[in-house]
Amino acid sequence: MRKIVLTTTAVVSVIGLIVVWPQAVVRMLRALFPNVFWDIRTHERVIAITFDDGPDPAFTPKVLEILRKYKILATFFLVGERVRRFPELLQQIQADGHDSGNHTDSWRRTIQQSNEEFARNLICAEQSIGLRSAPKLFRPAGGMIRAGQIQVLRKHQYSVVLGSAYAFDPYRPPRKYIEWAIARALKPGAIIVLHDSGGDRSKTVEALPAIIENALKAGFRFVKLSEFLKSDSCPTH
Repeated sequence: MRKIVLTTTAVVSVIGLIVVWPQAVVRMLRALFPNVFWDIRTHERVIAITFDDGPDPAFTPKVLEILRKYKILATFFLVGERVRRFPELLQQIQADGHDSGNHTDSWRRTIQQSNEEFARNLICAEQSIGLRSAPKLFRPAGGMIRAGQIQVLRKHQYSVVLGSAYAFDPYRPPRKYIEWAIARALKPGAIIVLHDSGGDRSKTVEALPAIIENALKAGFRFVKLSEFLKSDSCPTH
């Protein structure tokens, strides 16, 4: 199973870089990995925007300011160690009404951790973020996860969420590419994946207003993942 997950994810990452996750690829991923949310099956023009790897004192406040300007609610997949370093940013995220999800306790890739280590890091991050009740959301660091780790998440009542609209912004592509990649991948039920920490995220911040404006002009409405998932059955339960 681990070999299958590694191989498939590597192939999908390459494909995603080229074709930016078309609907056909998302349907394939749904079939291959039914225990993961890639998008939400809906005909409504609703989408969710998410941010990984934070919080970060250089970029998270700028993201929050933009979201506040457009009255957009998002979901932040937070790293436990970062939350302990910058608790005031967690407080601001929560005060603004955004969702918080678990992105494990460090930037170390989830798939590199044993199930036991993964469980410890999951709970440590959960306690730091303050996730106490369902729906609890988890996104694996590095985008890869093993079947045994999904079982750990089930035990702790988590839903596993990846996404369907990627700009691969950790690689710091140009702002225009980020805008184009996200706009091209939008459809009803899309889950946008961006990053507000883990490196220089200035291009992501610069692209964010256009991403939001393009989506609004196309008639999409932004919702938090906790609201989003109410419209789909949870595949991890």
